[in-house]
Amino acid sequence: MKKLIAAASLCVASFSVQAAITVPKYDVNAGKQIAETVCAACHGLTGESIVPAQPNLGGQNVKYLYKQLVNFKAGYRKNGIMQSQVANLSQQDLANVAGYYASQQPWGVGYGNPATSQEASKLFLGGDKKRGVIACAGCHGPDAKGNIFAAFPRLGGQHSEYISTQLKLFRAAGRDDDISSDDQKRVNDAAKEGEKGMMQTVASRLSDRDIRILSEYISAVH
Repeated sequence: MKKLIAAASLCVASFSVQAAITVPKYDVNAGKQIAETVCAACHGLTGESIVPAQPNLGGQNVKYLYKQLVNFKAGYRKNGIMQSQVANLSQQDLANVAGYYASQQPWGVGYGNPATSQEASKLFLGGDKKRGVIACAGCHGPDAKGNIFAAFPRLGGQHSEYISTQLKLFRAAGRDDDISSDDQKRVNDAAKEGEKGMMQTVASRLSDRDIRILSEYISAVH
């Protein structure tokens, strides 16, 4: 419990930033129409991707989805495909799509790796004090369902390949590379100016093996 409290304290600094995200009133049916033509090829019409490199979106936190779409459009999160896909969408369109996918049934569960699940579980739930690794559960919850209020995403059952890639990008500061802005509230990994973002800080202490076993474990959490 003490480890979870300590991990949760790291999240507090970004709560005010994340909680301030306001999603415009959205139209699920309008979002579905956009998803059919723009998003479904990669993420599936119901938000369950058949490509491990592309994230599942169905049932995800609407604040998180909206924030990511806004950040892609603004360039605070960089991905050539995503930036081109949202380039012609309005803020209302982004809200509609986020609302649509959030309204879908959560995705299924992966299989994980039994050989490393116990070790990964300890890291996910309790971190590693000796190495300064913060527990993932402090922000994403012990059941990996995320935090709706703080816009922290649901992770449980997500593709392990996708999770691994994102952790490595955070570790390399690639999720918001070359970002310098006075408006830190809009940076994808929220932080004070001149400091590492929360996820960059956490990921910087993870080894390749940590990332692998955590990704496999998270993909099987339900």
